[in-house]
Amino acid sequence: MKTSWISKLLKYLKKVYFRNDRRVAAYIVCIVIATGFWFLNALSKTYTVEMVAPVHYVNLPNNKTLSNLLPEQFTLTVEAHGFTIIRHKLIFLIMPLEFNVNDLTNNRMTESKKSNFAFPTRQFLSELSYQISNELKITGMNPDTLFFKFGQMGHKQVKVKPNVQVNLKKQYQISGMIQTIPDSVSVSGPQSVLDTIQFAYTSAQQFNAADKTIQSVTSVIPMKELFFEPKSVKLNIPVDEYTEAQKSVPVVLVNQPAGTNIKLFPSKVKISFLIGLSRFSEVHPEDFKLSVSYKDIVDPENSGRLKIKLESVPAFLYQLKITPEEIEYLIEN
Repeated sequence: MKTSWISKLLKYLKKVYFRNDRRVAAYIVCIVIATGFWFLNALSKTYTVEMVAPVHYVNLPNNKTLSNLLPEQFTLTVEAHGFTIIRHKLIFLIMPLEFNVNDLTNNRMTESKKSNFAFPTRQFLSELSYQISNELKITGMNPDTLFFKFGQMGHKQVKVKPNVQVNLKKQYQISGMIQTIPDSVSVSGPQSVLDTIQFAYTSAQQFNAADKTIQSVTSVIPMKELFFEPKSVKLNIPVDEYTEAQKSVPVVLVNQPAGTNIKLFPSKVKISFLIGLSRFSEVHPEDFKLSVSYKDIVDPENSGRLKIKLESVPAFLYQLKITPEEIEYLIEN
């Protein structure tokens, strides 16, 4: 409806004015052209105005930690042609002003042991003008002073904890410890923040259908106000194809008083387990320790059978099963 109304109005104006008096159209064209020339002439003149520029701080001292908030924007008093002013106002809407802290302060804060610094902003005007454009001159800036306050820095070593998910192919298992190289990193920052962390964590990684040892590089998750070195670590996840194996292992009686003679039936049991093919030859019966206790024999509630306990076993085995799980005994005089 609105479009139809506007269309009817334009047809009416054309019928009443433009068809009967073309001088009206010529007059409007002249006004438009004159306005354009006036606008171009105005923009070509030099003006002194205030511009608001958002600020992004870079290259802060890496041996100190900032404890105060810096201004998020500067109000700049600038002198430039109108075209230049309009262009930079548009630029500041999408691109903040970059304030290179160490360069603009000649590394004074890095080299000093002080914790508080104040810099009059007038000393940065020419450098900032050059960074923005040689067509624009900055004559003033608000705030008139920048304050930097730094807290006490601390350092310590923390262990790295990998954050990984490994989905394995059928008959494959992780055959050892998941390791990072190095296993710890150096972290520095405010002592109050350092006291709250115990570990550094890696970025989350997922591996699917794994059928061989995984080696990868992963980054250490950054934390606000803290600096990690190194920022990334190597990840090693041993993966091996597994097979089922068995060993016949003797059972030992513990806590046996002197002068007693007890026989166990059977004296050996079978242990079945899964083991990586690459380590199959490393496993021997003496690597296992199975035991039953004399205390269970003299226990009034003893059922006549002894529960086997697994005292020690190689760490790289999976799904261990003892057959049988209980054995009988005979007390001899």
